[in-house]
Amino acid sequence: MFRSLGVPNYRRYFSGSAVGNIGIWTMRTGQAWVVLHLSGGSGAALGLVTFLQFAPTMLLSVVAGVLADRFDKATLLAISQGAIGVIGISLGVLDLTGSLTLAWVYVLSGLLGLVTALDAPVRQTFSSELVGPQDVVNAVGLNSASFNVARLVGPVASALLITLWGTSVVFLLTGLCSVAIVASLVRIDRGALHRERRAPGRTSWVAGFRYVAGSPVLIGLTVLVALGNATGANSLQVLLPIVATQVHGGGALMFGLLCAGLAVGGLAGALVASAQSGMPRLRRVVGVALAFGGSLLLVSATTSPVALGICLALVGACFMNLVVMVNTTVQLTPPPSLRGRVVAVYTMFFLGGGALGSPLLGLLSDHVGPMRAVLTTGVTVVLGTVLVTLALWHARRREPAPEPRTEPAPGGAPCRPAPPRRRPRRRAGVIHGNVPTPTAE
Repeated sequence: MFRSLGVPNYRRYFSGSAVGNIGIWTMRTGQAWVVLHLSGGSGAALGLVTFLQFAPTMLLSVVAGVLADRFDKATLLAISQGAIGVIGISLGVLDLTGSLTLAWVYVLSGLLGLVTALDAPVRQTFSSELVGPQDVVNAVGLNSASFNVARLVGPVASALLITLWGTSVVFLLTGLCSVAIVASLVRIDRGALHRERRAPGRTSWVAGFRYVAGSPVLIGLTVLVALGNATGANSLQVLLPIVATQVHGGGALMFGLLCAGLAVGGLAGALVASAQSGMPRLRRVVGVALAFGGSLLLVSATTSPVALGICLALVGACFMNLVVMVNTTVQLTPPPSLRGRVVAVYTMFFLGGGALGSPLLGLLSDHVGPMRAVLTTGVTVVLGTVLVTLALWHARRREPAPEPRTEPAPGGAPCRPAPPRRRPRRRAGVIHGNVPTPTAE
């Protein structure tokens, strides 16, 4: 489960990334709390902030994919993480001086979205350079585990800091946490990275779209995860402050604990996924997606904070397991020369789904209440999973069967079918370039 930590480069990056992720989640929790108070408890305002954080991904992730395939990923990540630290410090200074308004939160959220759009595809494809293709599944799972540990620690720490000293300390802490990941990236041994020889000439961003468009499985999985992010998981963060304050009458601490419940499940789901090897089976992906939709239905039926926390843990486990499996498939399917751009297309729809779903979920909550909004998301995920599964099944049935080969019989006799060729055994799968990658079933 933890074998990638035996690689020195990955161990350096993992330690710095863990601290940086805690800082980001601490900042996001404090940001949601500030917006909740500045807007008078508006779900639409919370949804708009989330939209601004993820909307630039729909426009800029393909550019980031081209950059990931052309330039040094460690340098690009150091720049983006430094920018996130500057945004956090700016929020802290404005809050400390009493100058923080809703407009400033919107502006800085948009800037955070721009940086995230350039950071996400580079960060996701960096794992394959750190550990090599044989441990990509494990590295992706451990990255997701680190992300969910931060989602667990960040909101709770943020809630305690807000209760004791206010939100300005939360934002300033983000700047300090970004130093850790920048320092780890500087210490990366470039000579030990598993880099591919880059193709000469221009790197076209259109190639990523063409590759995804030619694979029904990649299309279906990308739609599935985008739908999950639009209707639950990250978009669910929009509703948790409202549920904590308006449904259960709690405060910042209850909000932090509910976020922690979601993160505990996400951590468990990521660790379970990291223990797997090879390309995930499609039936397993579909089963986890259906379980994710069912867990959202359970959340909508809860009446107590304890039951809500348990159901949120189930939501987090199912969703993160789904994300790790799809992320692994997206990284291992294309050739290395296209990996950055294909992952960028996936990231565009994945984070773009959250950007579009968050404001809609906030508006829905204002009109029908937060728990009915969650019920709507659960039904949508289940129906969407069924439709995607039927579409993939239909696409597989339409694939033409290979024509039987024929070879001439001795003495001019009519041709007869040739005996089937035995497929050579392969340990790693199809070879793309110089890197073996597992094949999808």
